[in-house]
Amino acid sequence: MGPTCSNCPVLKNSLFSSLSSEQVARLGCVFRPARYRKNQILFFEGGVAQHLFALHAGLVKLVKSLENGKDRITGVLFPGQLFGLEALSDPTYSLSAVTLRDSEICAASREDVVTFLQSNPEIALGMVRFLINEVGRVRSQVTDMSFKDARMKVATFLLSLVASDAPPVDGCTTLTLPLSRQEISEVLELSPETISRTLATFRHQQLIIARGRHLTIQNLEGLQSAARR
Repeated sequence: MGPTCSNCPVLKNSLFSSLSSEQVARLGCVFRPARYRKNQILFFEGGVAQHLFALHAGLVKLVKSLENGKDRITGVLFPGQLFGLEALSDPTYSLSAVTLRDSEICAASREDVVTFLQSNPEIALGMVRFLINEVGRVRSQVTDMSFKDARMKVATFLLSLVASDAPPVDGCTTLTLPLSRQEISEVLELSPETISRTLATFRHQQLIIARGRHLTIQNLEGLQSAARR
């Protein structure tokens, strides 16, 4: 394992959180770390699914090609998340993955992961449970978002960008939006104009300060409240 593996957010994932130090060491022989620049493509939709990925640092977007030739962002991945899991069962990737900023990502070949799981049946069972939970989480997320209005969707998205281990400074949390308003509109299925109006409303209510892609959350509790109603 690399020098930063001891505090890797991926190991805090429910799938790996109970691993012994010996198992973590064995896992480190499966996943190989690498650094990627912003806008690097990790894999293509329809490409041969050969690797699984674990995001250590940075951000990654998932993109789906539409019939009209355009691309649509279907999600944003944060540190600690696994992706490309279709490599375990499908011959090709169903989406494309692209880095949104400089990132540190570990990759493992399908063959190495399968071999690791075969020699660690308790982790293999954990993988099954993890995938079932992921399916349930995605379904709940889709259902939840379908009942939210624009205000709630935008507030929920902004809150998802707040790192859980990043303490506020003077009561405020500062972050950089990884997506343009157009891209956020694709993720939330809203118009860019609606995104701009909603952000303007949040500014007027002193929930946020926004200058371009730089955003400061002034009132975290107020934004959390906006996400619920």
